Amino acid sequence: MFQRIIQFAVANRLLLVLALFSISIASFFIIPKLNLDAFPDVTNVQVTVNTEAPGLAATEVEQLITYPIESVMYALPDVKEVRSISKTGLSGITVVFDESVDIYFARQLVFERLQAAKELIPEGVGTPEMGPNSSGLGQVYQYLLLAEPGSGVSSMELRSLNDYVVKLLLMPVEGITEVLSFGGEVKQYQVNLNPAKLLSYDLTQQDVMGAVNKNNGNVGGWYMPRGQEQLVIRGTGWLESGKKGLQQIQQIPLKTVDGVSVTLGQVADVEIGS
Repeated sequence: MFQRIIQFAVANRLLLVLALFSISIASFFIIPKLNLDAFPDVTNVQVTVNTEAPGLAATEVEQLITYPIESVMYALPDVKEVRSISKTGLSGITVVFDESVDIYFARQLVFERLQAAKELIPEGVGTPEMGPNSSGLGQVYQYLLLAEPGSGVSSMELRSLNDYVVKLLLMPVEGITEVLSFGGEVKQYQVNLNPAKLLSYDLTQQDVMGAVNKNNGNVGGWYMPRGQEQLVIRGTGWLESGKKGLQQIQQIPLKTVDGVSVTLGQVADVEIGS
């Protein structure tokens, strides 16, 4: 058989050269369009559900969050496996489907069940959310933000720069699903209540939270005609950032005692923390 092939090639050299030339030309146009990866993606069809629960221990996360979500995910069709991990302040659940299931259909099924799972989780404990549609090979690049020595730029400022500037510049790039932030300190405006002062003014933590929510927002009005124009009337009440924002938080009124307003700064220390 092999000898016949050699004899045919020798007898039809011109035909063989033309065939080789044709294959080379076709390969030049076809190979760049082939859907091939340097590292084949062997990740199965899976959907992740993550829940942040600050302040809860791993056992509490397992009982209050992980178990209720797992119990409703097992009933989904074509589910092969449901695995989870419960850490301090974090619950991670992975729902694995059969290979024949479309990933977007699987995410739709999980999303529908997730609404039922939320009713089983105590209010205020945590809100489960689906993770991005990415595979095990989805993490393609890591970068690091560094400050010049002696510049005085803190890790909190670097984290804010990444979350509100760098991240927003990278997200529109084609092919990027999500930009994750690790490290640094997340900037917070903290209100540290003084229990003794709250009792002296007959206030509760709920009173303070309600006052802060009511005093941080804009109010829409109506239109006021002025000649051929119409002026939009609205009240602006968003709290500003930085030190000015701290002062505004301290001045939020909580109640009135004998005609004098009791402000938040009188019952709590307001500061920027992480």
